[in-house]
Amino acid sequence: MAWSDERLLGLEGELPQVGNTVDAETATWTSNIGASELIAVWEDPDFDPENPAVYYARVLEIPTPRWTSYEAARFGVELPAGVPISLQERAYTSAIWYAP
Repeated sequence: MAWSDERLLGLEGELPQVGNTVDAETATWTSNIGASELIAVWEDPDFDPENPAVYYARVLEIPTPRWTSYEAARFGVELPAGVPISLQERAYTSAIWYAP
C-alpha cells in the first residue's frame, strides 16, 4: 500500500484520511493535500508461479464538492442538515492476469 502526506499507519492497520479542503459556501477545493503522483513497488509474498493470479490497484482521490454543493452555491441556498458537501471518488486499474 502507498499513501501520501507522511501519514502513519495505525497499530490496527488503519490509515488516517488525507483531509478535506472543500469549501461548502463556494463549492471549491484546493489541491494542497494528497499527492499528484504516487509510485510504489509491491511483490506478492504468496506468489506461486504454478498458480494463476489476478492483480489490480485501487486509488482514492482527494475529496471534491458533491453536485449538491455546486447547486447550493449557484442558487445561494444552504444545504439541508445531513446532506454531504463532498465526496471522495474511487478508481481501480485494469486487471493484470497471470497464467502459468
